[in-house]
Amino acid sequence: MNVRTIRTPVRLAALVAATIGLTACEDKPDVAAAPDQPASATATTAPAPAPAAKPQVDANQKLNIYIQCFNATHVSANKAMERYASWVKDMKAGPTGKERVIYGIYSVSESSLKDCSEPVVNAAQSEPAMPALDTAAKDYSTAVTAWGQTLQEADTYYSRENYKDDAMARGKAMHGDIVKHYAAFNTASRQFNQALEEANDERQLKQLAEIEKSEGRQFNYWYMATMLSAKQLVNMLTQDDFDINTATARLKAYEDNADALIELAKQPDTVKPRTWSVMNSPLENYRISAKERLRRVRDKTSYSQGDRMLLSNGSGWMVSGSADKLIKNYNSLIESSNRMR
Repeated sequence: MNVRTIRTPVRLAALVAATIGLTACEDKPDVAAAPDQPASATATTAPAPAPAAKPQVDANQKLNIYIQCFNATHVSANKAMERYASWVKDMKAGPTGKERVIYGIYSVSESSLKDCSEPVVNAAQSEPAMPALDTAAKDYSTAVTAWGQTLQEADTYYSRENYKDDAMARGKAMHGDIVKHYAAFNTASRQFNQALEEANDERQLKQLAEIEKSEGRQFNYWYMATMLSAKQLVNMLTQDDFDINTATARLKAYEDNADALIELAKQPDTVKPRTWSVMNSPLENYRISAKERLRRVRDKTSYSQGDRMLLSNGSGWMVSGSADKLIKNYNSLIESSNRMR
């Protein structure tokens, strides 16, 4: 694992609960109480109590709890290590206290960590069971909590510049935990991300078909089709190498869906979220950065020396045609989508 080349994962879009009514759990009939047994029957062995039923949540709600946890933590959790590795010259040896600049480390907010604690644990124990995803969610919850606690301790130490008082003694002692807990988080994050992607794709494709059947190709349909095509496009264009023809087709699919969505939203009788306008700029910015990325790879345009410097120091989002810029604009699109009501 090269922590100096961390690429922030793409965010996940929450399922659009507003487009499909959430299915409430059916009330189960009351179980009649057994009649009192006569005294002579008290010696009879009582039957074992039935196991308690697991709590139930709607499948979409469960998936959205997991997505909320992932989106709330994975960016800041990765950027924390990126920040730390930017000034620690030897990640095996750790900090020395003699570095020219000591930037410290970032942390993950307590509120974000809470999104990954009790809500995730409760969801993982609820029906419907999603074995692979539930396991990955619990593992991620454990790993990000441990990583977050390590970051909070380290951030306090570095932000107070306590290394100036103890000759970096505590910083050296914490380094092993920082590396260990990030490695565990990184593994759990990748597994959780993959499980979420698979479950989210399946659920969204099913939801899209249900929307088309119940509503036709109206706003909700084009909105979800646009977001799905945006995701399929970013997953391809962020690879170091990809098939140009397939990528071109995916870009066209995104543009066609986005254009249909934007045009429909302009119609005065279209039913759409009140805050729809927050999507205008992100949709266009993502389109432009996707075109830039495709052109750079298609035309084999090399990065300049200045571009390479930006890419190496965590500022790749400033480079036209870079995967980092595309990811940044995709994540902005998802953030706006998840805020839209």
